[in-house]
Amino acid sequence: MVLMPHERGLRFWLAVLLTAILLVGVLQPSPVYGAGGGKKKDLEDIRDKKGKVQDELNKLRKKIAKPKKEVTKIEKDIEKTNRLIADVEKQQKENKKKRDYYEGLFKDRFRVIFQNGDMGNMRTLLQSGSITEFFERFQTLRLILARDQTLMNQFLKVENEKKKLVSKYKGLADKQQKQAEKARKIYVSVQKDIDEAKKKLSKISDKEDSIKEALQRLTLVDASLYPFKYASTSGVDAWGFYNRQCTSFVAWRMNQHGKKFSNMMRGGRWGDATNWDNNASNLGYSVNRTPKVGAIAQWDAGDNASRFGHVAFVKEVKGSKITIEEYNYNPRYGFSTRTIPASSVGNFIHFY
Repeated sequence: MVLMPHERGLRFWLAVLLTAILLVGVLQPSPVYGAGGGKKKDLEDIRDKKGKVQDELNKLRKKIAKPKKEVTKIEKDIEKTNRLIADVEKQQKENKKKRDYYEGLFKDRFRVIFQNGDMGNMRTLLQSGSITEFFERFQTLRLILARDQTLMNQFLKVENEKKKLVSKYKGLADKQQKQAEKARKIYVSVQKDIDEAKKKLSKISDKEDSIKEALQRLTLVDASLYPFKYASTSGVDAWGFYNRQCTSFVAWRMNQHGKKFSNMMRGGRWGDATNWDNNASNLGYSVNRTPKVGAIAQWDAGDNASRFGHVAFVKEVKGSKITIEEYNYNPRYGFSTRTIPASSVGNFIHFY
């Protein structure tokens, strides 16, 4: 079929019009792409929330800067006091050796006097064969008596030294207790500021663990400031636990959270780490298998721990893993940090 010229022109323009309609349909924004505006708004909201969270954290940082500096100094002072206590303990050991030595000498002297009777010395003089021998024996007895007097004076000196050391030790221990209590009161004050900030932040963001971690990074002093790290392991810290044990370190961390944590807290007895889960339950604290920042990780005896059990402080929670701070794990009587599966922990003890 042969089209006339005017028919061919009409078909051409119809084709152009149809193509334009199709192109307009393809290029017109679809409802799916229009939703991108909602996503953009969501992103802006998230950025706004992050900004508000950061503002609150900055306010808290400024507010607690001074007390944090003050408490850091106190922790260092406690460490100095503890070193003095360790030095006194060393002197007391030396003093005991001296006392044991003199007590041994006097026991021997008294034994001889008892064996000779009250008149033993006089009999010795009267049995002299001559006046010369008498004076020789008399001089010898005088030397013995003088020697006894010297020994007695030295012994009394050691005894007086013992009393002074006991008094000095008590004074330092009392000072340490006061320093620890002063630090705890500052931590309590800071904790109130933290709780207030936490309430504000919870209204801005629903990521509780992230907020806790951020607040913890701001407020907790560095683990290197644990004040008993050079103390004798036979000594007891300000909260009633043996120095440089896992229990002592965790007690220190809990006091930094404003908790008046001690071995005999609320009439209980925390003692060895293996007892902590039962003692916490008996006192009404939550004990479960759910890790939280600021909780205590606890293992019973034999449960990947020694016969005394083990405790650590939960510093961070990320998915199924946690980062803990601890003492007396590896190295012995020293500080360490580990990232481990949360499922490997026996229990988590919560105070908040």
